[in-house]
Amino acid sequence: MNVSIKFYSGFEKYLQDKSNKLLKLNLDSGEDIALILNRFLPQEAIGFVGMVLVNKKITNFDYQLVEGDMVEVFPVIGGG
Repeated sequence: MNVSIKFYSGFEKYLQDKSNKLLKLNLDSGEDIALILNRFLPQEAIGFVGMVLVNKKITNFDYQLVEGDMVEVFPVIGGG
């Protein structure tokens, strides 16, 4: 199945030139957000994921993707 994913600013350290770009993926059916995140980010970076949207709706890591889904991954935002 085909899905798209976009990692927003904050993940450049791990993704280099893939951050802030729409990536097209061909996945096996039944794959969830957690599996996708683990493909792109090392385990220590998963804690910096603040929010995941699928088709513009907030979702959790166990959401099973379906054909045509658009995934957006945002980092935790800090300030001071």
